Amino acid sequence: MKKIFAFVFFLSLFSQLNAQHRFSVRGKINNYAGKVYLYYGKKDSVYTTNGSFLFKGKVSIPTYAYIAVPFAKPVGLTPFWIDAGQTILQLDTASFKNNRFSGLDVKGKIIQAGHAHQVIDSVTKQFSKIIQSPIADDEKKKNIRQGVAELLSQYPNSMISLYILSGYQQYFDNDELQQVYASLSPTLKTTSYALAIKNNNIKPVDVVVGQKIADFEQRNQFGHPVSVSDFKSKYLLVDFWASWCVPCRQENPTVVKAYQQYKNRGFEILSVSLDDNKKAWLKAIKADGLKWTHVSDLGGWENTVSRMFNIRSVPSNILIDGNGIVLATNLRGEELDKKLAEVFGGTK
Repeated sequence: MKKIFAFVFFLSLFSQLNAQHRFSVRGKINNYAGKVYLYYGKKDSVYTTNGSFLFKGKVSIPTYAYIAVPFAKPVGLTPFWIDAGQTILQLDTASFKNNRFSGLDVKGKIIQAGHAHQVIDSVTKQFSKIIQSPIADDEKKKNIRQGVAELLSQYPNSMISLYILSGYQQYFDNDELQQVYASLSPTLKTTSYALAIKNNNIKPVDVVVGQKIADFEQRNQFGHPVSVSDFKSKYLLVDFWASWCVPCRQENPTVVKAYQQYKNRGFEILSVSLDDNKKAWLKAIKADGLKWTHVSDLGGWENTVSRMFNIRSVPSNILIDGNGIVLATNLRGEELDKKLAEVFGGTK
């Protein structure tokens, strides 16, 4: 296996990087007329014409995607992978209503898909059969490892093999995983699937009131490293959020108000974004007026710092004093106001 992984690294040096591939996603949607959304790391939209829709664009690597309509029920989505070529979908809609929600449910069938989708779908089904088979666990592990190794050799430095490996990384040791991560192109290294592999050996640290916070470093939007230790002698709110997080965006005015009130009294904020889209991240910073320090590795839920602190939901935050001692966690709304008033002795 070690030799196979070394061979993968050798092949990856000759892979074409960052090439833009044209794609199209067309489909027919029954019982619906109106706007249709395509989500593929970013959002696009078109209106149906006689029940049909067509999206065109470019991607540099195979990209996870799904179709939705306004008010669609998320669990009704049909995910697929976009790469060069055409994807054809057949979608159906049906109204639904329960005690909590009502709206339009979207379910679909993939009539035609690109190469990446076909390979990922085929391998996933193959591995599922292996896992569900009655053979011994050691034999299952051997078969999965062999299948992943063959995929890595056939698709080195590719989203196809990276996605599969990230889903079955429990069958490999950390040295093997880090060797694959090191061989990836800069584009692939920033994906959540690559970061899941990189972060495989991260052990979450405890955040305990009265104890010192673990230091960390991550780059800001300008590419410069920032760490907690840069804020010595300051009261610091380490704030975990994301542009796509509605509760985060709703909470931001409260955080902005607190920053304006106490920034001249030794209060700073270090926001750690769980975004995976830099454009959306920067747009939200500007729109919400967040005029403090920001960092992100654009790994989404695989953000290294969020994994380190075992952040499972956002918004989430940690308030520390000038010595790095944790004063409180998960302060929102009035709780944040009260705690800061306690720390700084009221408004001035």
